[in-house]
Amino acid sequence: MVRLYESPGRAGAGHLGPGLPVGRAEVSALLERRLHESDSAFGLRPFQILTRSSRPE
Repeated sequence: MVRLYESPGRAGAGHLGPGLPVGRAEVSALLERRLHESDSAFGLRPFQILTRSSRPE
């Protein structure tokens, strides 16, 4: 599980690539409630906190 925070106040995009095979990746709310499945690319709004979890294959 990785928690990302956009601190400068600018929207942006990124790519999170783990070093091992991933079977399923999800985006979760702060209380770790699953919101939707995701790939390795993501976007962040200003000051957004994003929680991503990955499960190995």
